[in-house]
Amino acid sequence: MRIFIDSSDPEIWQSYNRLGFLYGATTNPLILKRDGRDCSVKTYEELADNATSIGLKELHIQATGTTAEELIQSGSEIAALGNNIVVKLPLTIAGLQASNVLHRQNHRITLTAAYAAHQMIAAIAIGAEYIAPYYGRLLEAEKDADAILNSMLSMKNAALDAPRILVASIRSIEQLQYLAANGHSTFTLSPEIANSFGRDPLSDKAASDFEKARS
Repeated sequence: MRIFIDSSDPEIWQSYNRLGFLYGATTNPLILKRDGRDCSVKTYEELADNATSIGLKELHIQATGTTAEELIQSGSEIAALGNNIVVKLPLTIAGLQASNVLHRQNHRITLTAAYAAHQMIAAIAIGAEYIAPYYGRLLEAEKDADAILNSMLSMKNAALDAPRILVASIRSIEQLQYLAANGHSTFTLSPEIANSFGRDPLSDKAASDFEKARS
Protein backbone atom coordinates (compact mmCIF):
# COMPACT_ATOMS: atom_id res chain seq x y z
CA MET A 1 0.00 0.00 0.00
CA ARG A 2 1.36 3.43 -0.99
CA ILE A 3 -0.33 6.61 0.22
CA PHE A 4 0.61 10.00 -1.21
CA ILE A 5 -0.60 13.49 -0.26
CA ASP A 6 -1.71 16.10 -2.81
CA SER A 7 0.25 19.02 -1.42
CA SER A 8 3.34 21.15 -1.96
CA ASP A 9 3.43 22.27 1.68
CA PRO A 10 6.32 20.62 3.60
CA GLU A 11 4.57 21.30 6.91
CA ILE A 12 1.63 19.21 5.75
CA TRP A 13 4.02 16.51 4.55
CA GLN A 14 5.66 16.44 7.95
CA SER A 15 2.38 16.23 9.85
CA TYR A 16 1.25 13.14 7.92
CA ASN A 17 4.71 11.60 7.80
CA ARG A 18 4.70 11.49 11.60
CA LEU A 19 1.64 9.21 11.42
CA GLY A 20 3.69 6.61 9.58
CA PHE A 21 1.48 5.99 6.56
CA LEU A 22 2.79 8.58 4.10
CA TYR A 23 4.84 7.25 1.18
CA GLY A 24 5.26 10.53 -0.70
CA ALA A 25 3.68 13.66 -2.13
CA THR A 26 2.27 14.65 -5.50
CA THR A 27 2.12 18.12 -6.98
CA ASN A 28 0.97 19.82 -10.16
CA PRO A 29 0.60 23.45 -11.25
CA LEU A 30 -2.89 23.68 -9.72
CA ILE A 31 -1.64 22.40 -6.35
CA LEU A 32 1.34 24.76 -6.46
CA LYS A 33 -0.93 27.72 -7.23
CA ARG A 34 -3.29 26.75 -4.40
CA ASP A 35 -0.33 26.64 -2.00
CA GLY A 36 1.02 30.01 -3.18
CA ARG A 37 4.03 28.65 -5.07
CA ASP A 38 5.18 29.23 -8.63
CA CYS A 39 6.17 26.64 -11.22
CA SER A 40 9.91 27.21 -11.29
CA VAL A 41 13.09 25.17 -10.91
CA LYS A 42 13.84 27.12 -7.72
CA THR A 43 10.52 26.01 -6.21
CA TYR A 44 11.13 22.42 -7.29
CA GLU A 45 14.62 22.46 -5.76
CA GLU A 46 13.24 23.69 -2.44
CA LEU A 47 10.52 21.03 -2.44
CA ALA A 48 12.99 18.27 -3.35
CA ASP A 49 15.27 19.31 -0.48
CA ASN A 50 12.34 19.35 1.94
CA ALA A 51 11.10 15.96 0.76
CA THR A 52 14.53 14.45 1.38
CA SER A 53 14.94 16.02 4.82
CA ILE A 54 11.45 14.90 5.90
CA GLY A 55 12.07 11.40 4.61
CA LEU A 56 9.49 11.10 1.85
CA LYS A 57 10.26 8.14 -0.37
CA GLU A 58 8.99 9.93 -3.50
CA LEU A 59 8.00 13.39 -4.68
CA HIS A 60 6.07 13.63 -7.95
CA ILE A 61 6.48 16.98 -9.76
CA GLN A 62 4.70 17.79 -13.00
CA ALA A 63 6.63 19.00 -16.02
CA THR A 64 5.23 22.05 -17.82
CA GLY A 65 5.01 23.01 -21.46
CA THR A 66 2.72 22.55 -24.45
CA THR A 67 5.15 20.80 -26.79
CA ALA A 68 7.15 17.61 -26.38
CA GLU A 69 10.35 19.63 -26.47
CA GLU A 70 9.21 21.92 -23.66
CA LEU A 71 8.06 18.97 -21.57
CA ILE A 72 11.36 17.16 -22.13
CA GLN A 73 13.33 20.23 -21.05
CA SER A 74 11.16 20.77 -17.96
CA GLY A 75 11.11 17.07 -17.12
CA SER A 76 14.89 16.78 -17.40
CA GLU A 77 15.36 19.67 -14.97
CA ILE A 78 12.94 18.07 -12.52
CA ALA A 79 14.47 14.59 -12.81
CA ALA A 80 17.92 16.01 -12.05
CA LEU A 81 16.78 16.98 -8.53
CA GLY A 82 17.19 13.48 -7.09
CA ASN A 83 16.52 9.77 -7.30
CA ASN A 84 13.35 10.16 -5.25
CA ILE A 85 11.84 12.54 -7.82
CA VAL A 86 9.24 11.22 -10.29
CA VAL A 87 8.38 13.38 -13.31
CA LYS A 88 4.66 13.75 -14.03
CA LEU A 89 3.59 14.13 -17.66
CA PRO A 90 0.07 14.54 -19.04
CA LEU A 91 -1.51 11.83 -21.17
CA THR A 92 -1.45 13.88 -24.35
CA ILE A 93 0.42 13.31 -27.60
CA ALA A 94 3.13 15.74 -26.48
CA GLY A 95 3.21 14.13 -23.05
CA LEU A 96 3.60 10.63 -24.49
CA GLN A 97 6.40 11.78 -26.79
CA ALA A 98 8.19 13.40 -23.87
CA SER A 99 7.62 10.32 -21.69
CA ASN A 100 9.23 8.10 -24.29
CA VAL A 101 12.36 10.27 -24.44
CA LEU A 102 12.66 10.75 -20.67
CA HIS A 103 12.12 7.06 -19.95
CA ARG A 104 14.89 6.15 -22.41
CA GLN A 105 17.11 8.53 -20.42
CA ASN A 106 16.30 6.42 -17.33
CA HIS A 107 14.10 9.04 -15.68
CA ARG A 108 11.15 8.00 -13.56
CA ILE A 109 7.75 8.80 -15.08
CA THR A 110 4.15 9.20 -13.91
CA LEU A 111 1.59 9.58 -16.68
CA THR A 112 -1.14 11.74 -15.21
CA ALA A 113 -4.71 12.85 -16.01
CA ALA A 114 -5.78 9.40 -17.24
CA TYR A 115 -9.42 9.24 -18.33
CA ALA A 116 -9.55 6.08 -20.48
CA ALA A 117 -8.57 2.43 -19.93
CA HIS A 118 -6.65 2.24 -23.21
CA GLN A 119 -4.20 4.81 -21.86
CA MET A 120 -2.90 2.04 -19.60
CA ILE A 121 -1.67 0.23 -22.72
CA ALA A 122 0.47 3.23 -23.67
CA ALA A 123 1.78 3.52 -20.12
CA ILE A 124 2.84 -0.14 -20.12
CA ALA A 125 4.45 0.12 -23.56
CA ILE A 126 6.42 3.27 -22.69
CA GLY A 127 7.58 1.88 -19.36
CA ALA A 128 6.03 4.47 -17.05
CA GLU A 129 6.36 3.80 -13.34
CA TYR A 130 2.89 5.12 -12.51
CA ILE A 131 -0.36 6.03 -14.25
CA ALA A 132 -2.76 8.37 -12.45
CA PRO A 133 -6.47 8.04 -13.30
CA TYR A 134 -8.75 10.75 -11.91
CA TYR A 135 -11.47 8.75 -10.19
CA GLY A 136 -13.63 11.59 -8.88
CA ARG A 137 -13.42 13.57 -12.09
CA LEU A 138 -14.38 10.48 -14.08
CA LEU A 139 -17.50 10.11 -11.97
CA GLU A 140 -18.29 13.82 -12.33
CA ALA A 141 -17.90 13.50 -16.12
CA GLU A 142 -20.48 10.67 -15.96
CA LYS A 143 -17.94 8.10 -17.12
CA ASP A 144 -17.97 4.52 -15.80
CA ALA A 145 -15.06 5.12 -13.46
CA ASP A 146 -15.21 1.68 -11.90
CA ALA A 147 -15.12 -0.11 -15.26
CA ILE A 148 -12.19 2.03 -16.41
CA LEU A 149 -10.16 1.39 -13.26
CA ASN A 150 -11.05 -2.31 -13.28
CA SER A 151 -9.80 -2.60 -16.87
CA MET A 152 -6.57 -0.84 -15.93
CA LEU A 153 -6.13 -3.20 -12.99
CA SER A 154 -6.69 -6.26 -15.21
CA MET A 155 -4.05 -5.00 -17.66
CA LYS A 156 -1.64 -4.36 -14.79
CA ASN A 157 -2.13 -7.86 -13.40
CA ALA A 158 -1.68 -9.41 -16.85
CA ALA A 159 1.54 -7.56 -17.73
CA LEU A 160 4.98 -8.61 -16.58
CA ASP A 161 6.11 -5.05 -15.92
CA ALA A 162 3.27 -2.55 -15.60
CA PRO A 163 2.97 0.84 -13.91
CA ARG A 164 1.33 1.22 -10.53
CA ILE A 165 -2.16 2.70 -10.75
CA LEU A 166 -1.93 5.88 -8.68
CA VAL A 167 -5.60 6.67 -8.11
CA ALA A 168 -6.13 10.42 -7.82
CA SER A 169 -9.10 12.76 -7.42
CA ILE A 170 -10.65 10.76 -4.58
CA ARG A 171 -13.55 12.69 -3.08
CA SER A 172 -14.29 10.79 0.14
CA ILE A 173 -12.91 8.24 2.57
CA GLU A 174 -15.71 5.93 1.41
CA GLN A 175 -14.37 6.02 -2.16
CA LEU A 176 -10.90 5.21 -0.86
CA GLN A 177 -12.25 2.26 1.12
CA TYR A 178 -14.20 0.98 -1.90
CA LEU A 179 -11.20 1.21 -4.22
CA ALA A 180 -8.86 -0.51 -1.76
CA ALA A 181 -11.38 -3.33 -1.29
CA ASN A 182 -11.45 -3.79 -5.06
CA GLY A 183 -7.74 -4.34 -5.46
CA HIS A 184 -6.18 -0.89 -5.69
CA SER A 185 -3.18 -0.17 -3.49
CA THR A 186 -1.76 3.22 -4.50
CA PHE A 187 -3.58 6.49 -3.83
CA THR A 188 -2.96 10.20 -3.61
CA LEU A 189 -5.22 12.02 -1.17
CA SER A 190 -6.11 15.62 -0.50
CA PRO A 191 -5.27 16.81 3.02
CA GLU A 192 -9.03 16.85 3.74
CA ILE A 193 -9.38 13.14 2.93
CA ALA A 194 -6.10 12.30 4.65
CA ASN A 195 -7.46 13.84 7.87
CA SER A 196 -9.99 11.00 8.01
CA PHE A 197 -7.61 8.23 6.99
CA GLY A 198 -7.21 5.53 9.65
CA ARG A 199 -9.58 7.30 12.06
CA ASP A 200 -13.16 6.89 13.21
CA PRO A 201 -15.19 8.76 15.87
CA LEU A 202 -15.94 5.48 17.65
CA SER A 203 -12.23 4.71 17.87
CA ASP A 204 -11.63 8.13 19.38
CA LYS A 205 -14.43 7.52 21.89
CA ALA A 206 -13.08 4.10 22.83
CA ALA A 207 -9.63 5.60 23.46
CA SER A 208 -11.21 8.30 25.60
CA ASP A 209 -13.16 5.70 27.57
CA PHE A 210 -9.96 3.75 28.22
CA GLU A 211 -8.34 6.87 29.65
CA LYS A 212 -11.38 7.67 31.82
CA ALA A 213 -11.30 4.14 33.27
CA ARG A 214 -7.62 4.53 34.08
CA SER A 215 -8.15 7.56 36.32
